[in-house]
Amino acid sequence: MILDELLAIPADATNATIQGVEMQVISTEQADKMLVEDANDDKTHECILKNGRFLFESENGELKALYKVQK
Repeated sequence: MILDELLAIPADATNATIQGVEMQVISTEQADKMLVEDANDDKTHECILKNGRFLFESENGELKALYKVQK
């Protein structure tokens, strides 16, 4: 499950691979822009966890992109 895999990423990590998808680090501004562009939450999903803020894109239950938002 994606949530468990995201929780396993160390808070200070700048690279990780989940389900074969390499995590990219993005700025808060870029993350906010992505969320505004997908206001209906069709493509980009946000997950705020104890180890960081993540955005991910999935299609048919398959992870397509993963982003960690810099503080």
